[in-house]
Amino acid sequence: MKHTKKTRAARLSLHIRMSGLAALMSIAFHAQANGPETLVPRAYRLADAAYKAIDAGDLPRAENFASRAFKVQPTSQQLGLLLLDVLIREGKIEQADAQAEALLLRFPTSGRVLAQHGFLAQREGRYDVAVRDFKAALETGEWNAAEQRNLRLALADSALAAHDPDEASEALLPLQDDPDTAVQIRIAQLRLRNGDRQGAIHAAELAQSHASTDEDRQSAAELIALAQQPPPTDDTAMKMLQKAYDLLREGKDDTALEAFRQGFAGGAGNAGNLADAGYAAKRIGENYKAIEYFKRSLDADETEGSFDEQRKFGYRREVQQLERRWGFQLSVPYQGAAFGPQGTVSVLQPGIEAYWQPPKIGYQNGRIFQLFVRGYGTAYDGSGNVTGGPTVQASVGARYKPIADQNVVFTAERLIRVGNLSVNDWLARIGYSSEAGTDLRVTEPSWRSWQAYAEAAYFVSAGRYIIYSELRYGHTWRLPAISDHLTVYPHLALAGDHDNRETNQTAIGIGPGIQFRFWFRESRFSAPASWADVTVQYRFPLTSATRARGLVVRATLWF
Repeated sequence: MKHTKKTRAARLSLHIRMSGLAALMSIAFHAQANGPETLVPRAYRLADAAYKAIDAGDLPRAENFASRAFKVQPTSQQLGLLLLDVLIREGKIEQADAQAEALLLRFPTSGRVLAQHGFLAQREGRYDVAVRDFKAALETGEWNAAEQRNLRLALADSALAAHDPDEASEALLPLQDDPDTAVQIRIAQLRLRNGDRQGAIHAAELAQSHASTDEDRQSAAELIALAQQPPPTDDTAMKMLQKAYDLLREGKDDTALEAFRQGFAGGAGNAGNLADAGYAAKRIGENYKAIEYFKRSLDADETEGSFDEQRKFGYRREVQQLERRWGFQLSVPYQGAAFGPQGTVSVLQPGIEAYWQPPKIGYQNGRIFQLFVRGYGTAYDGSGNVTGGPTVQASVGARYKPIADQNVVFTAERLIRVGNLSVNDWLARIGYSSEAGTDLRVTEPSWRSWQAYAEAAYFVSAGRYIIYSELRYGHTWRLPAISDHLTVYPHLALAGDHDNRETNQTAIGIGPGIQFRFWFRESRFSAPASWADVTVQYRFPLTSATRARGLVVRATLWF
């Protein structure tokens, strides 16, 4: 029975969101057909043919006409949005992303471009980007009443998913008297989340009276039943929750956390309130309390059924990150190049690292401190150089990520000689990375993925410095026929390094790659903590260095 209710609630949320998207798109594109923009005759004819193909349900033909029209008049916002619409209808999300990004660069103040960019970001789970885009789109004032309503619903959905109930409240405020079911169910959920039971009941009853489907009526009835559960013997507990949200708005997480605790102790609160308390605890470094509240939130949702699967996965990922204390990484990289100006490269250099993340200081709201030991060596060298024991190098060190929302990492380590070809030295490193779509998405069959990484390393005694960088861009698919936790990531890779001790100091290569990754070690409350993957790339050189070319294979176990 619980499963049925949760599934129904998830379906309703998705139905509302995608209905709003479709309505807004329909308004946006057909309204533009008669707008002030002037199309050259050939572009007009092709666009008209594209619209007719859409009406006929022939999307490949529509894409062909829309693409040709946009090529004829690439400065046209209308034609750019038309092509974007067709790509989304076809489910070509990667191409749609690229088109939306290009349109946003060309028309950064266009409400319609901002709205479509926001909907794509929402679809991909980039809710902070979606909130920013929807707010900016609303501020342009380009919208009629129906369009504004759809944008506000989308903004409220994204704000709630981004754990910003205040932003959701602001988005829904002008719609509070709209009796439409889609509006009132959202208002009821938000009021219940904020502890306003009577307000939630009123909104849910209004939604129920205007519902057009049995599913909508049942969802409203479930909200009413939830809000009618016996309240605390007095309203003290509810007032404490309201006080907690007032304190959150003032940025006082520590006192808000105490108000949450008192409210929960008095019997008030729901799954959303518990999750908000978890984030407050996380921000002030109270990791054990954050873990407790996230777990209690997931427990409560078993009855309430208010979270979709991706949101629950997000809370489980928070638990996994907060609980992590140690881990290890085993890496087996191989590089092989065909004969070049400097001979061949064919090297296998496995390595292992173990790290410890101290309690409390190891993880502080995204700031991470770790101590580690590692060792590596050459297992195979096709050029006949020494391998095995003489090449083994060990090190001990520490690394620190000081900025919560930027992945900048400073590392200092002592290299320790083990084999007679290894060294004693000090190594200082600074690295930066950014990425999107690298975590598992449990509700998406596929999604865009990219990674950018750069690191500078300096060997103090040797006076040697190495700068390394790699950019990957591609698309990830889940492979449910084999396992829901197995993904494949075909991509294009651009990699390079600069080593002041090499004859050819700079090496840059580009080429295709593919990665298979399997996620494991999860629990009811924790997202997968480990993964194993194999990455295969073939790089074509952009410089003369031999190491820029050939096959690169890496097997990694992250535990």
